[in-house]
Amino acid sequence: MPRDAGALRIFVPVAIRAIFERLAPRLEAAAGRALAPAFDLNPAIPERILAGEAYDIGLTNPPYVDALVAAGRADGASQRPFGRIPLAIGRRAGVEAPVLTDEAEIAALLRGAESIAYTGDGTSGRTYLDAMARLGLSEAAAPKSRPMGAGGPVASVAAGETELAVGPLTTIMSSRGLVPAAIFPAAAGTQIDIAVFLSTSCAAGAADVLDVLAGTELDTELAAAGVMRLDRRAGSPSDLGNVSRVKQ
Repeated sequence: MPRDAGALRIFVPVAIRAIFERLAPRLEAAAGRALAPAFDLNPAIPERILAGEAYDIGLTNPPYVDALVAAGRADGASQRPFGRIPLAIGRRAGVEAPVLTDEAEIAALLRGAESIAYTGDGTSGRTYLDAMARLGLSEAAAPKSRPMGAGGPVASVAAGETELAVGPLTTIMSSRGLVPAAIFPAAAGTQIDIAVFLSTSCAAGAADVLDVLAGTELDTELAAAGVMRLDRRAGSPSDLGNVSRVKQ
């Protein structure tokens, strides 16, 4: 049965918190009601939904959405791609250097770093560790890699406690005191995909919010914030296909 009382409950990955907060007034106008966002790491969002937390709209990685659909906790027909976020490396602002996009140069940057912070329980952290294994850097990176909680890597670098922070490009770009040092290329396979979907019992206005989040009107704004949108002639929400380039 649809929910019909109060604000719309929406699960939002912390990787796009800054973007969501800018969009919130437009989303509330589209819904005709207030939104009540719950920000969390991508892997935690499906856990909370499966544990029974009520919600109307969710955003998280497509494989998690597929699992929620299978469990009857998400409307599979509503699932649509939101975007793809490149994995990036941030350094403290004030260092003049080009943003690296070549995989070999990025590997050299990581080898030469004194310390590297990453979100241990987040999708970006797992993606970073997978990339280190594929590049043959696990042994070199392990002694200087520091797993932290949500927000910890960028705060640590901004405070001068850690040299580099690995995370979604959206997080690096929106974090005060940080600048991108590197953006992993598409060929590295380190992009973080996000889909948007509805609960099986969503309240009125939820579908309108989903339409705005997945619509073409936000493409340019999202690209400027580090979210690449797919070519809508391609693929399914679990395969985002071709994407536009991030504006740097």
